[in-house]
Amino acid sequence: MLKYDLCIIGGGPAGMMAALRASERGKSVVLIEKNKELGLKLFLTGGGRCNLTHAGLNKKDFALKFGKQGDFLLSPLSIFGVEETIDFFNKKGLPLKIEADGKVYPKSEKSKDVLDFFKTELKKNKVKILTGNRVVNFTFKDGKIEKVILDDEKQIFADNFLIATGGKSYPQTGSTGNGYNFAKRAGHSVTELKPALSPVETKEKWVSILKGISLEKVGVSLNQQKPIIGDVLFTHFGLSGPIILNLSEKINTKDELVIDLFPKKNIDELEKKLITLFDKEPKKTVFNVLGGIVPPKLLAILLNFSNVKKDEICRNIIKEERKKIVKNLKNIKFIVIGVLGFEKAMVTKGGISLKEIDSRKMRSKIIDNLYFAGEVIDLNGESGGFNLQMCFTTGYVVAESI
Repeated sequence: MLKYDLCIIGGGPAGMMAALRASERGKSVVLIEKNKELGLKLFLTGGGRCNLTHAGLNKKDFALKFGKQGDFLLSPLSIFGVEETIDFFNKKGLPLKIEADGKVYPKSEKSKDVLDFFKTELKKNKVKILTGNRVVNFTFKDGKIEKVILDDEKQIFADNFLIATGGKSYPQTGSTGNGYNFAKRAGHSVTELKPALSPVETKEKWVSILKGISLEKVGVSLNQQKPIIGDVLFTHFGLSGPIILNLSEKINTKDELVIDLFPKKNIDELEKKLITLFDKEPKKTVFNVLGGIVPPKLLAILLNFSNVKKDEICRNIIKEERKKIVKNLKNIKFIVIGVLGFEKAMVTKGGISLKEIDSRKMRSKIIDNLYFAGEVIDLNGESGGFNLQMCFTTGYVVAESI
């Protein structure tokens, strides 16, 4: 009978990191993934560029990106934080780059290179990888997990077991919530599960015309609250992008979202800017002049809202028309039909209760040889590399613990 030091259920970022680090430390590791490929969800991060982590914050500020639950991460981050993660990849041959906003990507900007990195390293360190295999049950002996049973009736024995199955978001990548059932069987409780980092569907169907257009450093306010500055992406059904995703937990049906294209200028300042532009090129059309500062497709819609023709000459624009244009540039309103569900949510809010996990080791407080890592636990952060770092951190800590 073959027995491993560590059996990992789930071949996502947390599971792969745990497998790699544990094997580097001389442990025998088996990694079980029900998909035919490892790490499918990596392809979704950073728009396919793979936003690995987020630099420039101390551990406390990083943990705050996870809300009230964030303090749980302080101990794991002190073992394997952002700097250690960046060093880890750079030293092992996956060069990274840090962008001005703190987001960290592979230099190639290809998620595939990150996955290939893990596959190569796991093979080099002789990790046993079982893809296309589903865990259907596990058995206990003397208060510990003895073995897991696969759907082909194969039995895997180990000294330690890690559940790193992800949440319920983007189930097409394999995150279908199985890990919660395993945890419950082991006596753990699971908090309420909700989709998080989700796009929103809007009442305004004209947004479909703008599908794929992104707006950088605009202001977005929810129900007339203080605007947040960041990036927005138009979709065929509504709105997405970092700000929308981060706000999605707070958004409800019939809420109002307002986009301000020029949040650093008040109405008077923006009007003066338009006067200057119109005076500089009085014979050009308003569409051609403003097309340099507003995406043309969006501009056409806003001019229509302002009752100004696209081919109107700048010198013919009267004061009332100019004021309407300014108002619409700073006040694009959307009514929310709803927040998309788990099928489109990037992460899951809720999970295995943190009260039942020792944060210093990511070990169960109920079953001595059971560990948890990644999205399956009750931790979710903002977009921008925070959730992937949490996966790497908790996976690494598990490996160090055993």
